[in-house]
Amino acid sequence: MHHVPLPTPSERVLSRLRASGPGTPPLRERVRDVLRDWIVYGELAAGLRLFELDLAGVLGVSRLPVREAIRMLEADGFVTVESRKVRVRTLDPATVTKLFDVAECLEVLAARLAAENITPAGVRVLAHILEDGRAALDSGDFAVIDRVNPALHDEISHLAGNEILDGILGPVRGRIQCLLWNSNESGRIWREHAALFDAIAAGDPARAEATARSHIHSSRQEVLAALAGASR
Repeated sequence: MHHVPLPTPSERVLSRLRASGPGTPPLRERVRDVLRDWIVYGELAAGLRLFELDLAGVLGVSRLPVREAIRMLEADGFVTVESRKVRVRTLDPATVTKLFDVAECLEVLAARLAAENITPAGVRVLAHILEDGRAALDSGDFAVIDRVNPALHDEISHLAGNEILDGILGPVRGRIQCLLWNSNESGRIWREHAALFDAIAAGDPARAEATARSHIHSSRQEVLAALAGASR
């Protein structure tokens, strides 16, 4: 069986995995987070078969936390497990449409709640994230862009003040970020984020809802167009 080379974890990643003491998340969760990041940022490609032993070796952990992490990733929709074969999930247009249907409902709710609950401190945090995105866009630093974009959405759901919504949105956003990684429409995404920021900062729930819905629609169209082009 041919095993594809895996990413080399950074020293920061290895430090996270070696961490211990009070407040440290269980190892299975830390392994899950590393693998999820690799999937989201394209370091583990869609359709790639994953082997527990290989993952354990490159991460410097035993197979048990890897096996537990894979179960968690399967539950969140990042991998599939069939006949004991683990693969990074490949999404077809029908599944992508369903995913964006769910994301639209949740993101619109998060934007509305954030606008209703916005504070001066929240405005400052969002403004800082937005400025980081602008600077990355100007310099062409797409690695930073790919991290700033979900950070803005994460902060919006945090400002919404609904921990249940926040927990549900996490896996959905992660799966969408897999599809938008290294997007060719970074300028469009930043402009839409700026408009969303303006609506939330103004405390305008109706405008925040409409802006979030339009933003998700645009991203849906980008992803579906990319899938259609790849299938030709």
